Amino acid sequence: MKFLLLLAALIQSTWAANSFAGSNNYYAWALPDADRAALLDGMQAAGMKVLRTWVTGLGAGQKGSDSVAVPDLEANGIGNYDDTVLNRIDQLMVDAHARGIKLLIGMHDVNALEGGDIYGSTYGTEGFYTNSAAINNFNQRITHILNGHKNALLGNQPWSDLSAYIFGLEPQNEPMIFDQSFYTSHLSWICNAALQIRNNVGDKNQLIFTGGGSAAASVQSAFFSSSCAIDVVAIHDYTDGYDSYMPSAISQAKAAGKKLLVEEWGSLVGSGRTANLDSNVQKINNYQVPWLYWQLITNADPHQGEDYEIDVGGTDWSTIEGLAQSTGQLTSAPFDFSASLAL
Repeated sequence: MKFLLLLAALIQSTWAANSFAGSNNYYAWALPDADRAALLDGMQAAGMKVLRTWVTGLGAGQKGSDSVAVPDLEANGIGNYDDTVLNRIDQLMVDAHARGIKLLIGMHDVNALEGGDIYGSTYGTEGFYTNSAAINNFNQRITHILNGHKNALLGNQPWSDLSAYIFGLEPQNEPMIFDQSFYTSHLSWICNAALQIRNNVGDKNQLIFTGGGSAAASVQSAFFSSSCAIDVVAIHDYTDGYDSYMPSAISQAKAAGKKLLVEEWGSLVGSGRTANLDSNVQKINNYQVPWLYWQLITNADPHQGEDYEIDVGGTDWSTIEGLAQSTGQLTSAPFDFSASLAL
C-alpha cells in the first residue's frame, strides 16, 4: 500500500506543474541600491519568480524614480559597445538571484527604435527589420550581449552560461507593434532573431520568448512551427480579452511542444482598479498560465501616461501581492517551467 501511495504521488508530481507570477520593470538596473532591493524584496514577499527587463539606454528619473541615466549599449555607434547597461544588469541578476528571482531579458526595445536610437536613426523603424545590414548588425549585438560581455560578479562568465540567473531571453520588447500589418508580414524576423539567440545559448533552460504583441495578435501560428526557434509565446494584453484566444493558444502550444506566458498586463488607476486586478488574475488563473505584471515601481506613482504602475508597499500593493501568491499555489498548469525557474 505504501508503495502504491508513493507511486501515485510520484505520478502526480510528474503530471502537475506549478504556475507563477512575476513583474516587469524596464529600468530596475538603473535604480539606486536601496530602491532596487525594495523592488526585489517586495517581489520575493509576493512569491514572484521572474523580473522582466531589457537592454536599452535611459535618461534619469524614470517614472519619477531616482534612477540614473545610462547610455545605450551602442550609443557611440553600431558595433561600438559601451557595456555600462550590461554591467548594471549583471548586478541586478545577482541581487535577484539572492531572492529566488530570475531575469527575463530583452536584447532591445521597440520604443528606443521608434525614439530614434542608433538603429532607428540609421535604418529607420521598418528598415531595422528588413535591411540586411541592420539584421547583421543586430545579430552581432545579440552575440556581444550573450557571449562577448562577461559578468565580472560571477567569475567572468558570459550570460550564455548563466542559466541559474537568467530565466529567458527575447530579441526585442514588442517587435513591430507600431504597425499590425507590418508585424504579421514580418514574423520571420522574430524567429530568425530567436535563432541567433539560440545559436549563442546552448542551454535550453534559458527559454527564448517572442517579446509580445498586441493582445490576441501576440499569438501567431508561425511561432508554433518547429522551424521557429521560439520556446515561449509571450502575450501582452491590456484588453482583458484572454477568453477569446487562450483556449486555442494553449492547444496550439501544447501540440507544438512550446509554452505560453502572459508577459504584460495591467490595470489602470481608478475606482474600479481592485476589481479589475482581481478579474484579470481570475481569468488568467482559469488557464493556469503564468503572468508578469506591468509594472512594479518603488516610489509613489507619478501617474504618467497609461497609468498601470503599482508602488511596492503602496496603494494596491497588498492586492497584487495576494494575487501573485494565489497564482503560485496553482498546481495543474499546462506548461512546466520548473527547469528554467530552478536556481
